[in-house]
Amino acid sequence: MWDISDILLARTTPFTFNVLHSLLEACGLEDELEDYADTFTLFAPPDEAFSMLDKKSPFDLFKDIDKLRRLLDFHIVPLKVEYADLQIFFHQANEEAPVMEQATANKEQRRFLSLDTLSGQPLHVTLADDFLVENSRVLYADILTANGAVHVIERILWPAGLSPESFHGNVPFSKAELT
Repeated sequence: MWDISDILLARTTPFTFNVLHSLLEACGLEDELEDYADTFTLFAPPDEAFSMLDKKSPFDLFKDIDKLRRLLDFHIVPLKVEYADLQIFFHQANEEAPVMEQATANKEQRRFLSLDTLSGQPLHVTLADDFLVENSRVLYADILTANGAVHVIERILWPAGLSPESFHGNVPFSKAELT
């Protein structure tokens, strides 16, 4: 079975991960994930998600490796979680899982599951019509690696205290980081 680097570099359609691979490599996470003794899950934004940021503001994710590491750690769960596992978790916890009210026309309520990340901040996963992580749709689930799983998500997940502006040259920290 392939390791994380092979998966990210080999994908050419419909999603590519050249930017994510470069970012993981820049902060040493690529090697850590390949050598990780346990299993993990990576929620992977494709190149398109990063190119959308380039259109909005002139920032450089490589400017602050510590912030970059925090950002990427928020995309990694230190547990292999496949889509089928989530379906089982949601089925078993149907009445026990917390309910999150969604901003929809019919005020639909969805159950969510919190998954701890390497950053220490939880990711909120919901399953209803879509598989969502922090309200980002999972575009493709269950790309399996030698020691984990990769799920392709539609956008970058920003942990509390980080935003695209955090990496902008004129704004070294967000307000949440200063408090």
